[in-house]
Amino acid sequence: MIAIGITGRHKNIENSIEEFLLSSRDLSTFRGSFSIAISWVWAPAIFIAGLQAYTKGLPGAFWFIVPNIACFFLFAFVAKALREKFPEGFTLPEFVKNRYKSKKTHGAFLIIFFGYQLGAIVINSVAGGVLLNLLTGINFSTATIGISATALIYSTIGGMRASVKTDVIQMFIVLGLALFMVPWVITEAGGISSVTGGFGGVSGIFGNVFDPHVAWAFGIPMTISLLAGPLGDQQFFQRAFSVKKEAIKKTFMYGGIIFGLVPIILCLLGFIAANPEFGIEVLDPQMVAPSVIKHFLPNWALMLFTLMAFAGLCSTIDSGYCAISSFAVADLTKSTETEKKKIFRARIVMITLGIIGTLIALLQPKLLWIFFIYGALVAVGFFPTLFAIFSKRYSAKAAFWSIILGFVLTIPFSIYANISENENLVVFSAIASVTVGLVSSILFLKFEK
Repeated sequence: MIAIGITGRHKNIENSIEEFLLSSRDLSTFRGSFSIAISWVWAPAIFIAGLQAYTKGLPGAFWFIVPNIACFFLFAFVAKALREKFPEGFTLPEFVKNRYKSKKTHGAFLIIFFGYQLGAIVINSVAGGVLLNLLTGINFSTATIGISATALIYSTIGGMRASVKTDVIQMFIVLGLALFMVPWVITEAGGISSVTGGFGGVSGIFGNVFDPHVAWAFGIPMTISLLAGPLGDQQFFQRAFSVKKEAIKKTFMYGGIIFGLVPIILCLLGFIAANPEFGIEVLDPQMVAPSVIKHFLPNWALMLFTLMAFAGLCSTIDSGYCAISSFAVADLTKSTETEKKKIFRARIVMITLGIIGTLIALLQPKLLWIFFIYGALVAVGFFPTLFAIFSKRYSAKAAFWSIILGFVLTIPFSIYANISENENLVVFSAIASVTVGLVSSILFLKFEK
């Protein structure tokens, strides 16, 4: 991937900020859809998909897969509207800055967007480090630093075009290996009955896809986190500004379908692990997929899974670095600076945030904790972002206070709820994080002159 990133550099990259950040805004539907699909193959898609199928059966898989795909279709309409209003933009916070001319409102949006990308770097670095440590015994810290540094090297050198080129190859690696290994496991396990035998999860009690307990405890916070995710994710907005204008909607819709194949396929491994017929030992439910592969296939198949997982994780980390570089240029530099100076600043910010994210990852926080906490962060900005794009009456004051109130009233609550692992508190915190932004925005629209 480093070699591809270096050789994929455009000859004009050192003199064009649009080339470095947006691949000169010429991404085709094919490259754009594959790029956004693999960029959304975060650690949750690779590891939490199987975990939910294993622990919560059919409803766990349902509530993970459906919102994950639906968020692409929602974002397709948002991206089209934003590109029409702000055709030469780079980031959503930049749009806010240009619309409102308010430093504090712009700063509030930047906190959400910076925080989300930091979460992307952390969760995927942790997952990569845990996986390599589990399969090979390599020290967790060494593995974590290695995967983070690999993505940083080619992203820093080649910019957005390098990220997209590696994305396309990584998506083919992920889909190709998943479609090779999972049917092989099913065949070795005795056919489709090996999958259906685990539909109830490891406890056997979750056979109803609309199980009310799972819908409440997992479905609601997961749906809120996933639908809100792209609206706080510069990786999505960066591709919205990079894709050819006429191809925006279909690029994200196709991307959603392509992405959806990954969690659907990997959930099958969770069902097989839950099938009591096999007695598969799963020491860490987060690593249920490699546990199943190890049980049924030769050891070298685990190396293929590692390659597949690293392709997905690296793609998101490098996209996170590129997204961060956009803020450095569009939101933190003066328009009078030269193109070369802007690119230099972009690289410095990429490296700085990469170091910070990696240091946090070395603390090895739980994947699900990170997932729900940064989900709450982005949910705070869900409705303020929609109102800022679609409402002419929505003011800078309304946007700022909707986000601030969301931070103050819900983020500490969400952190406590997830760390304490209290299901009801997790649900209430997820609902609160998106509701505060909606209610405060509506009240401002109604009463503000």
